[in-house]
Amino acid sequence: MDAEQIIRATPMINHLSTIAAIGCVFPTYFLHLRPATYRLILSEGIIFGLSTLAIGITALLVGPFDDFVRDTAIGTLVSFSPLVVVLTAILVGIKWISRVVLWNTIVLTSLILDWAGVWAYFWALS
Repeated sequence: MDAEQIIRATPMINHLSTIAAIGCVFPTYFLHLRPATYRLILSEGIIFGLSTLAIGITALLVGPFDDFVRDTAIGTLVSFSPLVVVLTAILVGIKWISRVVLWNTIVLTSLILDWAGVWAYFWALS
């Protein structure tokens, strides 16, 4: 697979990673878990949520694009996904999380809004 195929597959990757992230995070509303287990599941959900950005940036860095196109595309992916900053901050501070429902809600909201932003961006390009 080359970089162009990965970039064309990014909308589907966005859908699948969001579904996987929600699948990890949503059940924690109904389960009574120990804090360490809860943090692990929440971390996995956030990592799935950030996978669209990671795959997009990897394809752009590896692909045969000139520097201007690469920088513009990476800047666009990051700017259309501002909630990536929120998800990254939560992932960095995961060991201090104690309020389960609050952080579940923040992560789910961030994932859905991030999915909508990336989807709208690719829909506008098509």
